[in-house]
Amino acid sequence: MTQISTKELLYLEDTSKLFDSIEKTCQHASSEVTDPQIRSLLTSMNSTHKQWIRSSAGFVTNRMQ
Repeated sequence: MTQISTKELLYLEDTSKLFDSIEKTCQHASSEVTDPQIRSLLTSMNSTHKQWIRSSAGFVTNRMQ
């Protein structure tokens, strides 16, 4: 098992908070816009963002095993 330093854990915590903020911003923006193309773009961005989060979480999980 690979050890993760305190500094790395703090970085992951900060990154997680940033990811949450980005997701909330995308959701809020897509609920507020009236232009269907912009709404579609925001929805797509949020979907891609969620995939990136899952991939990153998988990397961390695999590294800790």
